[in-house]
Amino acid sequence: MPLTPTVPPPPPWLLMFSAADRDALTDSARTAAELLADGAPPEAALPARLLSAGHDTERLAVAAAETAGLVEGLSFFADGLPSPRWVSGRADGAAARTAWCFGGHGSQWPGMGRALLNWAPEAAKVLRELDVLLPNGVIEPLLSAADGELGPPDTTQPLIFAVQVATAHWLWSLGLRPEAVVGHSLGEVAAAHVAGALTLEDAARVVAVRSRLLAKAGGGGAMATVNLDRHTVARRCEQVPGTVVVAAHSAPRQTVVTGESEATRALVSALEAEGVRCRLIRINAASHSPFVDSVLPQLRAELADLAPATPRVPWVSTVDADPDPVGLATADYWARNLRRPVRFTQAVSTLARRGIRAYVEIGPHPVLIPPIRETLRAEGVDDPLVIASGQRQTPESVSLLRLLGALYCRGLEIPALEGYVHAEVTTATDQMPPTHRADRG
Repeated sequence: MPLTPTVPPPPPWLLMFSAADRDALTDSARTAAELLADGAPPEAALPARLLSAGHDTERLAVAAAETAGLVEGLSFFADGLPSPRWVSGRADGAAARTAWCFGGHGSQWPGMGRALLNWAPEAAKVLRELDVLLPNGVIEPLLSAADGELGPPDTTQPLIFAVQVATAHWLWSLGLRPEAVVGHSLGEVAAAHVAGALTLEDAARVVAVRSRLLAKAGGGGAMATVNLDRHTVARRCEQVPGTVVVAAHSAPRQTVVTGESEATRALVSALEAEGVRCRLIRINAASHSPFVDSVLPQLRAELADLAPATPRVPWVSTVDADPDPVGLATADYWARNLRRPVRFTQAVSTLARRGIRAYVEIGPHPVLIPPIRETLRAEGVDDPLVIASGQRQTPESVSLLRLLGALYCRGLEIPALEGYVHAEVTTATDQMPPTHRADRG
């Protein structure tokens, strides 16, 4: 049976335009904004006929939950003002090869996943399956989470994982496929499933065991991001009384530290006093540190019978020095995943050197976008596309349409987009711009 929405979902719209040059694109946006501001419904902007935009054209996409938001996005673009409601680009083919990236703890927010349940049938189907597979369920926690923290790792991390894989299945339903996948810490479980190494059932089992044992080993630990290179941070960790270590190499100048709560906060305070930007991560555990050593034997034992398949999609590891190791997704691999520092910048560098210029972070809220961009700059990648599927306090229906629009702007034609919209692609510059309405659910 379909899920009954607790609150009617907003009616998100996606408007997509193409033109031969920026001036023509600006004129189309301004004309559409004036039309909608005068009271016309978005569908009134549908062209008499649709023409393929082809490639090597200027493109614009505007996504919003209401007509006023569309007018704002169109007007801001036409006036040269930044806004999260619009994205533009040249259809240069960058989006043809896209890496899907899955973040770890810290992306959660109360209200995440609700629009997926109400709006995206393929995502809702996966969430219903996970509601049975995960010990604490999925649907009730997502619908009932109040403002504030969602809870300890064994409560929060399965929900992050659920939103990640449900979103990935929705993208699959549109015919989208990644060129490669990469995960940061917890995010590797979703990456393993999307790569084809683990079934949904096995991936749910891994995240349940991993998060439960991490909560058991928490002991009041803390984590924080530090905007310094990992070598400098490692030296500073050694100068702090107590135990604090490097937990992740996220970017050339972004490092995650973890350890005893008091020691971690002392390091952060000392660095902030020197002008170094730091941010505490919302977790009371110390993964990727000696504090999890006590639970690793149990993790290996509980997952000993895992029989992962050979990945169908390239999965770049953030655990081992070799980004393409053997033995991915085994019990021993997940023990290393929980204990070793995360080699995320190594993974992104590997993808960049393989020619990938488009990176989609899949999850409730972006936590990987800044480190991805920093790593790509260090690798000299020209004009990459870096976009997220979710945004805190933004319904997934809107943020997902914004993602599709960003991919479209960089040349991707989305095979099954007509299932979520009234019209398919773009128009010539002498046509009224096409309007797309997300009306399924």
